[in-house]
Amino acid sequence: MIRFFSTLFIPLLCIAIAGCFNTSGEVDIDTPPPLKEAKRVAVTSFYAEANSADEVGKLGGRISVNLATRLELIFKETEWVYDISNKVKPIDDKLTELGLTLTQVYEDYALAAKLGQALGVDMVIVGMVEKPNLTRQDFNQHLMKQGRQGGISGTSTYIRTRLTAIGRTRVKVIDVNSAEIIFNNRIRSYLKYWYAYQTQMSEQQIFKTEIERFADLGKYLPLRIAYKLHPTGFKLEEEEQILLKPDIVLKGTGGVVEFN
Repeated sequence: MIRFFSTLFIPLLCIAIAGCFNTSGEVDIDTPPPLKEAKRVAVTSFYAEANSADEVGKLGGRISVNLATRLELIFKETEWVYDISNKVKPIDDKLTELGLTLTQVYEDYALAAKLGQALGVDMVIVGMVEKPNLTRQDFNQHLMKQGRQGGISGTSTYIRTRLTAIGRTRVKVIDVNSAEIIFNNRIRSYLKYWYAYQTQMSEQQIFKTEIERFADLGKYLPLRIAYKLHPTGFKLEEEEQILLKPDIVLKGTGGVVEFN
């Protein structure tokens, strides 16, 4: 009997322990941090994962600024410390003074706390942004436009293209006094763009550029992060967003086409 329970219990324990970790070895902490209790909070620029292009690094800077300004809207009594420009960069200046890098304070909670102490803040929000995944999928199924009366309008056929932009970040919040991490989560934003155009006009169709999709991630990732950090203060920010879709109804052999 003892052997039976041991055989049953050990695998369950292993599953429970494994559930606390992810493939990167990080321990996820989903509980929102007590930002209301902080009088002063620093938000560092999000550094880009290794071997990323310059655009990813710029995205990390946009995320931190947009996140901090978003949080300022809710926590008006809290002082927020973050780099605004090449001239106003209190965190970058302090990192240089301490001889530290963004990577070091992201990976080492004690160093993040050291930075926080030097800045005189209660909490430090750090993050890393992964190289976004940008895709394009062309659908060659020929579709017909449905008219106002529910019938087929005209004889032109349409085809579709879908673009996507998937951005992923890992965000951490460190309590400066205890030098402990109190939030650690991987947050994703999945943006979609749908196009429907006449087959004879396909060569003239203009799509969102990669730079424009990076800019959208710089807007929507901070919204997702802010919601995860303080879900009771912000409206639900969905992980998946359809930012563009045609204002027409198209029908194929399977019926009306859904843009999702």
